[in-house]
Order: sequence, then C-alpha cells, then structure tokens
Amino acid sequence: MRRPALAILSLVVAGAVAVTGCAGPAGPAASGDYSVTVTTPDDGEVVLTAAPARVGALNGNRVIPFVQPFLDEGHVLVGYGNEADPEKYPWIQAELEAFTAVDDSDGPNVEEYAAWDADLLIANGNVGDFWEPAREAGPLVQLPETDWRATTTLLGEIFQKPDVAEDVIATTEATIADARLAEPVTAAVLWPYQENGTVGTQVLGAELPNFLGDLNITVAGSDTAVDGYEDVSLELLAERLAGVDHVIVLSSGDDLQQRFLDNPVVADIPVIASGHVTRFTDVQTGAGFPVTPMTVPVLIDALSGVLKP
Repeated sequence: MRRPALAILSLVVAGAVAVTGCAGPAGPAASGDYSVTVTTPDDGEVVLTAAPARVGALNGNRVIPFVQPFLDEGHVLVGYGNEADPEKYPWIQAELEAFTAVDDSDGPNVEEYAAWDADLLIANGNVGDFWEPAREAGPLVQLPETDWRATTTLLGEIFQKPDVAEDVIATTEATIADARLAEPVTAAVLWPYQENGTVGTQVLGAELPNFLGDLNITVAGSDTAVDGYEDVSLELLAERLAGVDHVIVLSSGDDLQQRFLDNPVVADIPVIASGHVTRFTDVQTGAGFPVTPMTVPVLIDALSGVLKP
C-alpha cells in the first residue's frame, strides 16, 4: 500500500546534541565566528559550529524546496538522497537534475553522504530515528515536519539570513491571504490505494490539512486515526463524508484515482455525486508533501475548484 513519507513529530529532547563531534569529513573551512544553536522537534537543541557552505539534502524533494531560497555562491547544494522524478517536482527540477540521487531505499547511505564532504546534512520526513546513522557523515538537522513557517525561520537562523526567511514568509502569507475563503468550508482529503486487488482509501490529516486550514478549509478529522491516517473501507466512506462540503482526491501515480471515483459505492456518495470533487495530479499531490513556500502557488491552483466554486 502506498503511503506518503510523513514523519511523526517527536517530543523535543532535553539537552544539546553535539553535532560537531560526529565522525566524517569536516568540509570546507568555516569562519571562526560561526556558532548557531537551533531547536527542532526531532533533535531538540543542536549546536552548529561550521557555516553551511556545502549542504546535503538527505531526501531531496522534501528538503530542497525549503533550502533553495537560501542558496547562493557561498552556500551550495552538493547532493541529495531519495530518488525523485524531476518532472514531478518542477519547482526544483533544475536542482534534481544537477545530481544523481543517492540510493537510500534501504536506509541512510552513510558512505555516499560522507563523499559529499558537506558542512551540513538536512533531513525532512521518515519516522522516528530513521536518519540517526547519517550523523556519522556530518552534522545533521531534521526540519520541522508540518510547519513551513517554522522550517523557513529555522533555515534563516542556520544560514544567518533572517531577512531572506522573513521575505519568504511574508510573500507566501500574502499569496495565501489573497486566496483564502471568506467563509469556511469543510473538506475530506482522500488517498486511494489498492491492496490484494481491493481498492480502499485513507483519510489523512497532517501537513496538507494544516495548510488547508490557512485557506479557511477545515479538514474532516477522525478520532480513530493513527498518526494522521486511517484506512476506511468504501462501504464506510459515505458515513465519514456525511456533512462534508468538498472532497479532495490525491493521486497515486496511476489510474487508481479514476477507478476509485468510478466505483459505484463511491460514485453514489452525495458529495461526490454532486460533483464537489477536486482531483490532484501527480505533481499537485507532490506539492502537498511537504507544503513549502515554493509549492503553495501550485496547491492554490490545484484547489481552484474549492476556492473559486
């Protein structure tokens, strides 16, 4: 069953993580006065003592969109992991095409990460301590999972570019404000999947629903969801969608979305039968995981059927 790569936010760990003591290459010499302490949900307090002149993105499609505004001739991307189709992420297509992705499908590829000679490794996504082995290759910061504002602010601190962070946040918030609905609507976000020949769906709640809230779209939740996800049988879906104004159906990268909507049980659900359905393409679905300042315009365009009925 296909699931998006979403991480559970961990509790903030008390105490500092001394990343400067990690094994691996030291990278280019940094200015002696660089010392930045940041706090992240997964790492707690992290002390960085090497300026991030060379940056490695451990999962490129999730990290590069956040980092891109901070890159310049003094702060460069040196590689990324987690293979991603550049055409499915057009907002970072050039960056993805500039490197061959490191294969970390079986876990962090520490040897390949170390070859980047990076001053800083940045991760976003995956569960729990998945990225911990990467600390052997250099200093590691795990970005906040579901809050693009906090992530942008954090990177402004790391790159010592708070003005860039403020500009990115202000521009993105203005874009959201222009699109925000005057009156609230309720929506369900569904992700169809197929398992053992049976089509089902997940009702999800995480980073995309958080963003929808900014647009005055309330995502129907569930008291029985686990980590923001819940598998729901087609027979019970009508009950879950009762009272929902709109349904957003994500793409699974094949014809499953269409087959899901064509299923007689699904097609007869009132909100779907009335045509109040927004279908995300592969690219638009990718834009929601994670929601980043670069992908907000893509998502607003995808939601035009909800925002401009």
